[in-house]
Amino acid sequence: MVRSAAGFALVLIALSIGSLAQLDLYQQQQQRPGGAMFASRGMSTSLTGTVMSADNRPLKDVQVDLRDANGSTLNSAYTNAAGMFEFSQVNSGLYDVVATSGLEQTHQRVEMDRMPASINLRMAVRSTPSDGNSANSMSVAQYRVPAKARDELKTARAASLKGKNAEAEKHLAKALEIYPKYADALTLRAILKMDSNDRPGAVADLQQAIQDDENCALAYIVMGSVLNTEQKFDDAIRTLQRGEALSPDSWQVYFELGKALIAKGQYEPALRQLEKAQALAPRDYPPIHLVKARAMMGLNNYSDEMAELQQYLDKEPQGVPSAQARKMMDQARAFSETSQKAASAEK
Repeated sequence: MVRSAAGFALVLIALSIGSLAQLDLYQQQQQRPGGAMFASRGMSTSLTGTVMSADNRPLKDVQVDLRDANGSTLNSAYTNAAGMFEFSQVNSGLYDVVATSGLEQTHQRVEMDRMPASINLRMAVRSTPSDGNSANSMSVAQYRVPAKARDELKTARAASLKGKNAEAEKHLAKALEIYPKYADALTLRAILKMDSNDRPGAVADLQQAIQDDENCALAYIVMGSVLNTEQKFDDAIRTLQRGEALSPDSWQVYFELGKALIAKGQYEPALRQLEKAQALAPRDYPPIHLVKARAMMGLNNYSDEMAELQQYLDKEPQGVPSAQARKMMDQARAFSETSQKAASAEK
């Protein structure tokens, strides 16, 4: 009833780009704290800004990309201890400023003229995760990855987002040839195997990724998703809880936990997890409404179930899940009417 593995995989790919950005921070030499400068001439003004957490604190070491109207990255900067970044000598025009931290991303569009501009970005992450580690920390295993392997993974991710899986697989093969213990590359390869319905192959890659880097949060999240599709819900919950400990601000963790708990008939705990997912998602993600409706159905809360289904259909009126949502809506309406008639008869 929820969206396909392929669709979920693309979201995972997009939101995992931030983990790669963390590596670049420690490998690139910035020209000054909190920003990078253009070397080209003819640019006339500067763009500065801050990146703040959900609890209104500055986020350090967040990658910030300056992109043109076509989505091409023109330059990248990293926030300093005060959460500040700067791009100098920026031409007049329309830009997107994209901040990436871990699995989360936020952006803001800004129009530049010949006057300096300043923006403030807020991310759906806390400044200090519940495990007490830095929100932007990276595992020891990631330090060891050669730059060429990271470049191959970047290219593979870009190809995957364009639906060019064969091209992505070639670059992943190169990345893993350079560094066979590259957990992020193994995780992306697992996602592509999920898309091609090779679940055993995906599980093997994810197990290897976790063995090579036990702090690779994305590997646990994807593994939890695979285990859900295999109806191994207890295993999924244990795996996802580990992913939550490593990445407590990842909405995908709570989404998958909600699905697993519904399958076990634990509807109220499932709703709590889904509420967390909805609060942390970078934008409204319609399938959350659909899964919440399933939990409401389990609780015989037909009015709220119909409300969630309507919100889903307002955003996703077409497709197979939408047809299923309409069937659920008809069933909920019928059950609601029957309950009302029974209540009236008792009076």
